[in-house]
Amino acid sequence: MAVSGKLPEDSWVWGKEKIIWGFDPQHKYTLKILEPRPGREGCLSLQYHDEKSESWVCLRGSAWILLVVDGKVCTRILHPGDIQNVPQGILHRITAIEPGTQILEPSTPDRHTANKQVPKDVVRLHCYHGRPVSQARDNAEKALVSEAVMASDKAMADIAAGEAPAELNVQILSKHGAFTI
Repeated sequence: MAVSGKLPEDSWVWGKEKIIWGFDPQHKYTLKILEPRPGREGCLSLQYHDEKSESWVCLRGSAWILLVVDGKVCTRILHPGDIQNVPQGILHRITAIEPGTQILEPSTPDRHTANKQVPKDVVRLHCYHGRPVSQARDNAEKALVSEAVMASDKAMADIAAGEAPAELNVQILSKHGAFTI
């Protein structure tokens, strides 16, 4: 018997996420489909999670991602079938390059998805949408945030111009959970 219905959805300043699993506090993992808008308008904050680990699987379209790994700002373009793991504590962000982009995000439980009274597990260090941000924990992180923002600004300009942003330090991402199906 087929079941039909609309997936629960959260709307954010950058786009929306459809919640496939994790909408109940008893769920042991969370599964969402992220639908960010292209470029700066859809760019998620430069953030890390204290508890949550996640992975990104590009389902449709293409996305630009940034992760800070091993003290380096790394960027990559995700195409359908590409996967990037984002371990707990890793500074990261993502935006669509083209309209209609969908990113499957399996993660450890996201308690906010199941209970909107629980604060989101997100520490923002930069946000194009004006949301509050935290201060970097030390001078080294402050320098990496500055470098990540410069790389983000360049990528947002490239996307606005209809160009693909540059990929930086991709080989480091390959050592830390970057795959193609």
